[in-house]
Amino acid sequence: MIIDLSLAIVAISAVLVAFRVLRGPSWGDRIMAFDFLSVNLVVLFVLFGVRTGLLVMLDAALVLSLLGFLSTVALARYLLLNQVMK
Repeated sequence: MIIDLSLAIVAISAVLVAFRVLRGPSWGDRIMAFDFLSVNLVVLFVLFGVRTGLLVMLDAALVLSLLGFLSTVALARYLLLNQVMK
């Protein structure tokens, strides 16, 4: 029951953050929202894996966390080098 409630709350949070990624007022806000979205998706994968007992979901969460981190660093680097339109 707690896991179902947690899944619902994190899913709502992911939808709201996805809206911020699409409508962010600046690229810095969008990059921060994207980082938070990747964290939300990792948490969703872990919660879903715990609820269903699928250990593959934990591996997918690990890969997603690495990709989220690397993409956030890459986007921030391009923003600092002024290669992203403001």
